[in-house]
Amino acid sequence: MTFKLNTLGYIALVSCTLLFSSCGKKQAANRESEMPTISEEKQLPTITVVKVQKLKLNSQLKLPGELLAYQNVPIHAKVEGYIKWIGVDRGSIVKKGQEMITIFCPELEEKVKEGMAKLASAESSYKRAQSTEESVKSKLVEAQARLDADSLTFQRLERAAKTPGAVAQNEVDIQQKAVESDHARVESIKQEIAAAKNLVLAEDHNVQAAREVLNAIKDMNAYLTIKAPFDGVITERNVHEGSIVAVDAARNASALPLLRIQQKDILRLVVSIPESSISGMTLGQQIEFSVPAYIGKAFYGVVARPGYALDTSTRTMPVELNVYNTDGSLEPGMFATVHWLVTRPYETLFVPYSSVDSDLKGTYVNRVKDNVIERIPVQRGLSMNNLVEISGDVAEADTVALKATNELKTGTHVIIKVADENDLKDSVKHSSAGGE
Repeated sequence: MTFKLNTLGYIALVSCTLLFSSCGKKQAANRESEMPTISEEKQLPTITVVKVQKLKLNSQLKLPGELLAYQNVPIHAKVEGYIKWIGVDRGSIVKKGQEMITIFCPELEEKVKEGMAKLASAESSYKRAQSTEESVKSKLVEAQARLDADSLTFQRLERAAKTPGAVAQNEVDIQQKAVESDHARVESIKQEIAAAKNLVLAEDHNVQAAREVLNAIKDMNAYLTIKAPFDGVITERNVHEGSIVAVDAARNASALPLLRIQQKDILRLVVSIPESSISGMTLGQQIEFSVPAYIGKAFYGVVARPGYALDTSTRTMPVELNVYNTDGSLEPGMFATVHWLVTRPYETLFVPYSSVDSDLKGTYVNRVKDNVIERIPVQRGLSMNNLVEISGDVAEADTVALKATNELKTGTHVIIKVADENDLKDSVKHSSAGGE
């Protein structure tokens, strides 16, 4: 019995050993089938790879801009007449307050004389009203004195009448009536004084109105002499001595100005910044620009007036830079190439230009992990030197193909080669030739 059990155990042990040996051989065969053979490795494509870098964006973007005068004022006439004298021409340098044009208007001079006559008449009426008021006040003093005297006499007669036979009652009554008459006269004169004061006040208002009218006319008369509103240069002249000056109330665009004056010592450089490039902008930031008139020369402006709002039609934000043109080399109206600085306050991922490609399925990079290609969709950002920003399911230090191509399918086994300096230079040439 013991022999039979030992025999059966031995048979079972041998069977298990053979079974496990068979399974191990199958698994090893499967692994060997998944790994490329030596002959297959010789046929695998070799691709050059680079590491994804995390950097802070700091690049320049060349944008078109336009130089404008800091102040650009068309000079129009405020009154009608004709040009009596003009002392400036196109290109004249003027200072603030300098006389440029004199206009002659006979009708305005007549209005000044008429206004002066009306003011003199109003002042005369005012003085007469004052004289009348003083005269009435004198009458009040006289009437009050008479009232006081009659009141005193009446009081004495009343006391005397208490003694029988001293004063007749008729005299007392007459004196009482005299006092009452004096009271009425005093009240009447007081009313005359109030009326006289109202007349003086009215005449004073007339004088003020006449003076304001005259001052308004004189102010209009001051417009006959046109002065420079600020230091600048005359860039346009459309009249000559003897030219008729008409006043255009609408000031429409078709009405030519007498002169145009522009301030050139400070210029405005207007540039439209794309939405993707406004990050990092600060007031007072110095920006380089160039103009075709001075090839190879760098100029600088200072960020002064950002628009703080995007133009919805172009998705750009207008920004004005102050350009100090002390030597006068720059002119309003010049076009400029602005070297706009683009920065970010945080780090982003970068790869060479050639590592990013696009097709009908979208933009992507070829990531290599364990020598296997994986297509990763990404979003392309801004460029810096020979690199371009990307965002997506990639991380710093990931390995990507130096040259992205849709010929490398996801799951393809490859042999990798780390890019050297020559490879990177070649990729830059390839990208600049338009063959990303």
